[in-house]
Amino acid sequence: MITDRQLRILNAIVEDYVDLDQPVGSKTLIERHHLGVSTATIRNEMKVLEDKQLISKAHTSSGRMPSELGFRYYVDNLLEETSHHQQSKTQRLKSLLVENNFNIASALSEFARELSVASQYTTLVMRPDHSEDIIDNIHLVRASSYLVIMIVVFKSGHVEHLHLTSKMKLTSEQLTKIANFVTAKCSEWNHSQFEFDLNSFADSLTEKEFIKDMINTIQIHIDDQSNGIYMGGKVKLINALNESNVSSIQPILQYIESNRVTQLLDTANASPINVKIGHEIDPIMSDIAIVTSEYHINSQLKGKIAVIGPTAMHYQNVIQLLNAIW
Repeated sequence: MITDRQLRILNAIVEDYVDLDQPVGSKTLIERHHLGVSTATIRNEMKVLEDKQLISKAHTSSGRMPSELGFRYYVDNLLEETSHHQQSKTQRLKSLLVENNFNIASALSEFARELSVASQYTTLVMRPDHSEDIIDNIHLVRASSYLVIMIVVFKSGHVEHLHLTSKMKLTSEQLTKIANFVTAKCSEWNHSQFEFDLNSFADSLTEKEFIKDMINTIQIHIDDQSNGIYMGGKVKLINALNESNVSSIQPILQYIESNRVTQLLDTANASPINVKIGHEIDPIMSDIAIVTSEYHINSQLKGKIAVIGPTAMHYQNVIQLLNAIW
């Protein structure tokens, strides 16, 4: 535990270190903050913070810089202060869905870019999880003799357009009959529940092979899409790392582009805002901080989002931004 005054000084050191990109001394704190104490008192309190391993001496100057533990303490206090500001502001994402004709891939890709511009950091946006989404309707449209377009409408409002190749020519009447049959049987289940049931239902139909192809196509497509991640502002992270540690760029990018980042994004379920700093992520990510949260399109469609930057991140700005999306 530290005193309120020590916390104010720690907060000032973190904010100045992030803003100025250099170690912070007592003179700088006096000039930039109204701490109401003398330079000598600040030095004494900085010594206490150093003993608690919340700050450390810089090798190249007399200033101090936050340690990983110091950033952690700062962020925990910041999260506690902002926890009551949770809001639901996903209007921009909803607007992007409309602008992109409800194409989720296009909307999320644009959303990742816009969020990167707003935060000034690299961002990741994960596609919504459709595993619990319920199919509301299926339409089958014949595009040619053997090509059928399947339009799958979910209760969440999400729409998928999928292509099917039929081994037999199906009339419009047959397609309507099949679509109605499948819709009636699966409209109460999400896509992960109906494979076995529909296969048994299809055994009594001459079109059972086509129906099985339909179900298989739906499942494969949704499973493939569920882990899709869109990145915005990749160059921002590269530039930040160039300034601090060039050798760390490749392993960090490999980490971000691997399945491990998907597991990390899952931690956004634990709370509205989740912050991982340095070694809390992985030893190779010692210079990186990741702030994660969720976005909600509606009650059924939600996904994960992350802002990635150096440990000396403008945490307050990022947390406020993600709170506005939550």
